[in-house]
Amino acid sequence: MFPLSRFKSLSLVVVSLVAGLAAARTPDALAPRVRLSVFNDAGIPVDTLAQAAARATAILAQSGVELAWLDCGRPDPADFSPPTTPCSVVAWPHQLSVRILPRARSVGADIFGQAFLDDAGRGAYSNVYYNNLAANREHTQLSDGDMLGFVIAHEVGHLLLGSNSHSPSGLMQPRWDSSALHSASRNTLFFTPAQSATLRAHLSESLHALPAASPLYSPVMTNLQIRSFWFEPVEPWL
Repeated sequence: MFPLSRFKSLSLVVVSLVAGLAAARTPDALAPRVRLSVFNDAGIPVDTLAQAAARATAILAQSGVELAWLDCGRPDPADFSPPTTPCSVVAWPHQLSVRILPRARSVGADIFGQAFLDDAGRGAYSNVYYNNLAANREHTQLSDGDMLGFVIAHEVGHLLLGSNSHSPSGLMQPRWDSSALHSASRNTLFFTPAQSATLRAHLSESLHALPAASPLYSPVMTNLQIRSFWFEPVEPWL
């Protein structure tokens, strides 16, 4: 860590091969809907996962999008049968997947999550590294469950918005400094109005489309990590 001021930033960097709750609005019956399969590989407590679900759901609801959170539990290493549950269905943009892992061997301890996009900038898979998040003490105003919800919502944002989906403000800003974390603690860190419109448009355009076969995704790295004010330039994932 290389502090540039007395505040450190939470940096969100997207790297591609090709490429509160009271403030939330309750979506109506016709609101665009996305289903999120959540795999709790890290075995985090039920109440923490419930906090994350409530936070992520509220963030999407504020954008006019209904989030259907599917608790998919932990995988059984002894079960090799093909998955046939609702959690196994993945198709952009209405059926997405996030896997909450303890950590990853190939990423640093300061990285909180990764999203995966295809060549067209669309994605359905993401990972979140819970132990990295829980060990970080910069988000002292937020519980680990709430912070997990913000991270998951940010990753869902990358999956639905596509490549180059960062913004100067709001949930998708590339680095979270003390001001952003303060907004998060006051339940006012959301997608921008333009991003909200794009989320709804992407979901509405394919509302009646049948799910296609799940494509192969190239890794797009979304780093949520402690950095100085300046963050690393975009580089290819190797």
